[in-house]
Amino acid sequence: MQNLYLLPNAEEEIIDSYDEDIIVTSRDGKIIKVTQISGCNYDLPAKDLLGQSVYELEEKGIFSPAITPLVLKQKKKVVIVQTTTNGKKVLITGIPLFNEINEVEFVISYSYEVSELFTLQEYLNELEGEMSAVKGELALLREESLTVKGIISESKSMKQILKTVNKIAPLNVAVTIQGEIGVGKSTIAKLIHKQSLRQNGPFIEVNCATIPDAIFENELVGGAKTGTPEKIGFLQMAQSGTLYLQGVDELSLASQTILLKSLQQTNGNFRIVSSTERGLDDLTANKRFREDLFYFLHVVPIHIKPLRERLEDLSKIIEKYVDRYTAAYQVNKILSDSLFHELLHMEWGGNHLEIKNVVERLIVQNETDIITNDDLPVEYRRNDSGLDTFVIDGRTLPAILDKVEEKVLLSAQKRYKTTIEMAKVLGISQPSVVRKLKKYANK
Repeated sequence: MQNLYLLPNAEEEIIDSYDEDIIVTSRDGKIIKVTQISGCNYDLPAKDLLGQSVYELEEKGIFSPAITPLVLKQKKKVVIVQTTTNGKKVLITGIPLFNEINEVEFVISYSYEVSELFTLQEYLNELEGEMSAVKGELALLREESLTVKGIISESKSMKQILKTVNKIAPLNVAVTIQGEIGVGKSTIAKLIHKQSLRQNGPFIEVNCATIPDAIFENELVGGAKTGTPEKIGFLQMAQSGTLYLQGVDELSLASQTILLKSLQQTNGNFRIVSSTERGLDDLTANKRFREDLFYFLHVVPIHIKPLRERLEDLSKIIEKYVDRYTAAYQVNKILSDSLFHELLHMEWGGNHLEIKNVVERLIVQNETDIITNDDLPVEYRRNDSGLDTFVIDGRTLPAILDKVEEKVLLSAQKRYKTTIEMAKVLGISQPSVVRKLKKYANK
């Protein structure tokens, strides 16, 4: 800023009509000029300020701090905030006036009362803090409530699945959901649709296991047969929505070829979500699933663990079904602690479907209010010996051992995603696992 020098008329009076709080001090700190409203911010008449020393006023706390000493020291424009004796906040600007030898001769200061501005600033700061807290709470709620209605997600794996769904749902990317029967693959598929940009479009569910090869193409793409009205295919029905291929691993190689060709040739405006009980990577490696179709569908894989591996979820799910069926049948029944513990440690190969069935049976068939282990259906009661009972019934030992091996392998296949994992757990080679599975699959 350029220096302000005194003009010959600098000794003249400051015009009283100035509607500003202006004070002029000499270089020794004496107040020599004021306007009519000077002193209003300090609850003093303007005339009482004349002749006063800013240093003394600073000691008394009237000027806190005084601006003149700062301007004299820095020899430049200074802006500060004063706090008056009555608690007001005053914005003071001090400007030096220089003489011919470039020394500060006078200091002109003007001020504005800014208490309201400071109050507003404090309010805004508090509001900003509250907004930060709200943002944190919203982030927490977003994460927690990825507990979508109907989906229990107490376990770490389910929380991660819901995070993944939340992330990829808005993207038009193909998703493959793997998991045992009854783990909730269709529920997750519907959730992806509901959270996508296609939520207002149709959700077309195709059960691949129920469509014979002979009519698969017609069901998929539609068309007319001689003498019949034109049929609308699943691909056309799914326009602007989601096509859910349930049990895509059940398709024959011939139907897989038709599916891939149709998806590639159809300029479909739909999202593809597929589900499978078996690992498509294993099926592809064993030439039971087309590799090109695998890459087409398997862009975002989601694996839902069985409930026996998600005890946190299993506990809440059992409670949910107990509440549901006691309310539905208007009865007041509870499970004993021992029975609840027993249910938590069962295999539940059918997952939700099986648990739902067993809990409903327990609620409906028992007359006592407290349901115990003895009330379990016979097939679910633990054998006292801890071993399954095999009836010889004329069978040889090799035949019995063969049956045991089949049970173990099929149980492991349900529990583990790949034949590599199965081999590691069972202590045999991966080729042996594949060979034995083929053996029992052909029986």
